[in-house]
Amino acid sequence: MTTSAWRFTPAGAVRFWARNARVGRRTIVSTLLPRFLEAIAYLAVMGLGLGVYVTTMDGVDYVTFIAPGVAAFTVMLGAVIETTYNTFVRIHVRRVYEAAVTTPLSVGDVVVGEYLWATTRASAYGLVFLLVMTCFGLVSSPVGALLSVPVLVLGALMFAVLGMLFTAFVSNIEHYNLLYTAILTPMFLFSGIFFPFDRLPDWAQVIGWCLPLSHLVAALRDLTLGRADLLTVGHVAVILAITAVLFVIPLKLLAVRLRR
Repeated sequence: MTTSAWRFTPAGAVRFWARNARVGRRTIVSTLLPRFLEAIAYLAVMGLGLGVYVTTMDGVDYVTFIAPGVAAFTVMLGAVIETTYNTFVRIHVRRVYEAAVTTPLSVGDVVVGEYLWATTRASAYGLVFLLVMTCFGLVSSPVGALLSVPVLVLGALMFAVLGMLFTAFVSNIEHYNLLYTAILTPMFLFSGIFFPFDRLPDWAQVIGWCLPLSHLVAALRDLTLGRADLLTVGHVAVILAITAVLFVIPLKLLAVRLRR
C-alpha cells in the first residue's frame, strides 16, 4: 500500500462530502424526521413518564436533566448509522468507493468525506433537538446553548470516526447487530443520560467514564444548564483526543481493503 492511498486533501474530502450531500438531500425529510421523532419519544416517555416518579435529578427537573443526554444520543446515532449501514452499502453494494478512487480522489479523500457528511447529518439532528429543548424551556443558559453547537459537531465527528472504524472491519452487514446491541445500547443506558454517576460504586464510575458518549452527555449538560467549568473543558478534550487518535486508522484499513 502506498502512503498516498490513504492520505487526503481537504479539497478532495469536500468533493466527496458534496457528492453525498447531493444524494442525501433527496431523502433529507425521510431520514431526518424518524431520528427527530425517536429522540422526542425518548424524551417524552422517559422524561414525562419517569418524571412523575423522579421529579428532580441533580437539582433540576428530571426532563431538563435528561434532555441534553438525549440530544447527545441523537447525535451519536445519526453519525453511527451513516458510517455503518449507509457506508457499508456504498462500499459493498453500490461500489461507490471503487468508482470514486478511479478519479483523482484517494481513499483518504473518500473516508474523510464520509466523516464530514456523517458529521453534517448528525449535527443537524442535534441542532434540531437543541432548538426543541430551547422552545420547551429546557435550556437554562442561552450562552451555553450557543457553545453547545461546536460541542455537538465535535461529538458527531467522534462518532463518525468510531462508526467508520467498525465498518473498516466488517465484511457482512449482519455484523452490525453486534455493534448496536452489544455496544451502542449499553452505552445509551450507561452514559449518564438518565442518572448521574456520582452515586454509583467506584468501579461503575470508571466504566461509565470510559464510554465516549458519557463525555458528550456531560459536556452538553454542563453547557445547557449553565454549569460549565474546567471539567467541561476536560470532557471536550477527551472527545478531541479520541477523534485525533482514531482519525487515520479507518483510512489505512479501508485503503488496504479496497486494494485487494
